[in-house]
Amino acid sequence: MTRYMNIVLHYVNGWGLWEWVLIGLAVLAVGMFCMRGFGSRTNY
Repeated sequence: MTRYMNIVLHYVNGWGLWEWVLIGLAVLAVGMFCMRGFGSRTNY
């Protein structure tokens, strides 16, 4: 497991600003999808 973490950290350390912006936008998109009430009681 440590080997895989080292590989991931190796790539993450090389990311620039543009990659972090894309990751941030992707996380926001997933968060907005989850917070919009998917599967909530409003559909009953």
